Amino acid sequence: MDSDLLTDILNCPSLPSLPAVAAQVLELTSDPDVEMSDIADQITMDQALSAKVLRTVNSSFYGLRKRCSSIEKALIMLGLGPVKSLVLGFSLVSAFEGQDGDAFDYQSYWMRGLNTAVAAKITADAKGFVDDCDEAFLAGLLQDIGMIAMYRAMKARYNTVVESVGKDHSKLTRAEISEFDLQHAGVGAAIADKWKLPNEITVPINYHERPTACPSEHSKVARCVALGNHIHDVLIADNPTAALRTAYARGKQWLDLTESQIDEIILKSGNASKEMSKVLDVEIGVQQDPQEVLAKADRQIINMTRDQEIESYSAKEVGSLVDGEEAIDSMTGVLNREGFKHAIRQVYSTVKPGEVDITVIQCSLSGLDSVLEAYDKQTHDDIIIGTASMLIKYFEPMGGAVCRLGATDFGVVLPEVDRATASTTASSFSEQFEISLHNWVPAESDQRFSIQVHIGLATLDEGTAMLFVSPEKLVLASTKAVNAAKTSPTSAIRSFVPKKAA
Repeated sequence: MDSDLLTDILNCPSLPSLPAVAAQVLELTSDPDVEMSDIADQITMDQALSAKVLRTVNSSFYGLRKRCSSIEKALIMLGLGPVKSLVLGFSLVSAFEGQDGDAFDYQSYWMRGLNTAVAAKITADAKGFVDDCDEAFLAGLLQDIGMIAMYRAMKARYNTVVESVGKDHSKLTRAEISEFDLQHAGVGAAIADKWKLPNEITVPINYHERPTACPSEHSKVARCVALGNHIHDVLIADNPTAALRTAYARGKQWLDLTESQIDEIILKSGNASKEMSKVLDVEIGVQQDPQEVLAKADRQIINMTRDQEIESYSAKEVGSLVDGEEAIDSMTGVLNREGFKHAIRQVYSTVKPGEVDITVIQCSLSGLDSVLEAYDKQTHDDIIIGTASMLIKYFEPMGGAVCRLGATDFGVVLPEVDRATASTTASSFSEQFEISLHNWVPAESDQRFSIQVHIGLATLDEGTAMLFVSPEKLVLASTKAVNAAKTSPTSAIRSFVPKKAA
């Protein structure tokens, strides 16, 4: 590390100091015995700042049921953490506004910072990291302050390095180290430390590019911020599929999030960041609608599956054991009926019935004839492929083996998954199916169609161990359940529950 250059950057005269109100709030909140009224009085002295904080806490991002009319009430209703985070955030955003003649791309900078901050907070909420949500937001917002500091100190020399990596931020750290023997994450952490920001923010700033190396006491925040960066990449991508698949992989690796959970974070983040940009008075430019981004990724995945570029994990595993391609459905890349038989027998043979739950799901589509009438066979097939892709998304993270059992029928074998968990996931799948269905048909068409998804499931557990004495019995029970679901005129889910003896 070039310590002399770091010193020059930290002493750069155009680098702002920590705003007074932020410094005072930090000092007050470091006292465990501080009175909330003292903090409220300090914030209220800056009328513009207090107005912004109140406007933010009353936004849908915080979801308060009752409107908050004062800073003191905000501290009571939300707690100290969110209010302190907002005060620091607003203060530091204003401190880093662009200067006349600046060539630095502040719009892209704040788009990345705000998308990451919002996604990091929503991720922390989703994981139940109650004590880390506000630090995740602030660390995400401030993660790249080192970039502005390096630009202020080196101007065109630094801008040349930033421009050399284009929109691929992941290459910036390597380019910075190569040119300066410094990286923006470390510079940002040094600035945060100089300003005496708490370690809960400073350390994640330092490790936001390499969260797995972050010290354990701050790793939750660092991982939420790092995933927020990948979600930002999804939201701005022209072709989001690759960025989305990376976000899925990192979300699973770092935070044990499923693909469907990450989709939900993307949807919430994309909508919330637009709202927060107005509240923070930060210009982030035009951003794609998150639902359209996921729809575009869906279409790309269908095309990749059609071109046999994608194959499910279970198909790769089981397919290699059952005469290779004969176990794989050529259209969808999932297991075929032979693969399904092998998967259920394999799972059944490895457990002692009653000690480990096994759930089998069958899923049947009805109404596809209306698609053939309204569109064409390609659209019909796209819906089949899209259904398979969505089943993979929802059930493979649970260890499920997804199979195509017939023209419009699918099965899922779920080892170590109980009835309640499987039913909840199936319900989430069904709800998303209704939304995604319209992504799989030509966008310009106004044709009408009616498709239902009927789901049946059966579980081998302690209560059914004497009943399901073979894998065929378990499959038969799931068949009865899906047939019961098919009697509904609308999409439905049915679980096989054995009758109690009289």
